[in-house]
Amino acid sequence: MRHFESDALAALIAVADFGSFTAAAEHLGKTQAAVSMSVARLEERLGKKLFERGHRRVTATVTGECLIGYARQIQSIEAEALAAVADRVTESRVRLGMPDDFMGSIGEALLHRFSPQNRAVYIDLSCDFSRKLRLMMNNGELDVAIVTQGPEDPPDQVFRYERQVWCTGPNGHPEHEDVLRLAMFSDDCSARPRVFATLDRAGRPWRLAHTSSHVSGIHLAVASGNMLTVLPESAVPAGWRCLGEEDGLPALPALPLVLLVSRSERLAARRLAAFLRREFARPYEPGVGAVSWIETPEPALAAPLVAATNKAGL
Repeated sequence: MRHFESDALAALIAVADFGSFTAAAEHLGKTQAAVSMSVARLEERLGKKLFERGHRRVTATVTGECLIGYARQIQSIEAEALAAVADRVTESRVRLGMPDDFMGSIGEALLHRFSPQNRAVYIDLSCDFSRKLRLMMNNGELDVAIVTQGPEDPPDQVFRYERQVWCTGPNGHPEHEDVLRLAMFSDDCSARPRVFATLDRAGRPWRLAHTSSHVSGIHLAVASGNMLTVLPESAVPAGWRCLGEEDGLPALPALPLVLLVSRSERLAARRLAAFLRREFARPYEPGVGAVSWIETPEPALAAPLVAATNKAGL
């Protein structure tokens, strides 16, 4: 074999990134059979296995990992060549969407690690709740989006499980109050009902003291008053107190994140998606998350307590 076919390398990388032939096929806009055939032909020509086919996930062999590294380099060179001769503005713009509570961790990585290595790519960033981001993806307004897992997303589409933590300002002790005063995202937040249901199951009275559609509003409310909030672990400000079961608060479900990628074949979008999977993938940790994320909170458990304690206002 004197050369590799670009489509075969794209299939190889997609299977490695998604851990599934089915998900890789959906990402590439091809049939599962076509993707499987591309990988099988590579294995046949090399005389070595590139993947171990597990019951739930496909993992690369040592040979596979080696070839995947070279395949990424080949794609990178191909992208540079295309950028040099194509319409650079059209090729380089990637429309990325994510909830703004991940700006501190993921946004910083994009600025300091992705952008310096991909100078021909500029990111057009939109921050919103997952429901809105899904609509934007469906309408073709985004190329890549990070969203919380929905009922339509199979488990193998989750690329990161983010710990959720109870937290408050450095000098606050809201956990000692008989009725917890919560500062939370507005009702577009898909995590909020699960937090409320978790408190109800634990029998902890609470009331909603402040809401905001932006994480900066949550930070301001918690810093200004004796309030409690829930944030992804990576989004907790430095110096804040993180609380848990030892403080009388129930364990929270892990936040499963899904990476949505448009069916576009644009290399800039594919490179950004590959970077996000490579840098931020985190598997599920057993014991983290007392409540199933996709489970619908039971109204019978939540309604009586919420009626008594869920009162807006500071």
